Amino acid sequence: MRDPQADIGRRAWVACPRCADHAGCAPCHDGRSCETHWRFLLAAEARRIFVQCPGCWYRWWHDTEFGAGDRPADVDQVPAFPDHGGAAA
Repeated sequence: MRDPQADIGRRAWVACPRCADHAGCAPCHDGRSCETHWRFLLAAEARRIFVQCPGCWYRWWHDTEFGAGDRPADVDQVPAFPDHGGAAA
């Protein structure tokens, strides 16, 4: 059954773990998005997306492995510069 949140305007291109309908598709194999093997994008939470396959209607959470939460905790900290005792220019 199609999820009530499914909208063709919100799509994602990830492989379906149930039907594997993307197998043998050259664009999918090359990591490109094709016109056939897309999934309904139902929700997103940080780096995970909730999708539904329009072929077999399977729904699952998919970890995109990038996005929110993948940066080191201290990446935005300003480094401490030594004070040389001189006046600012």
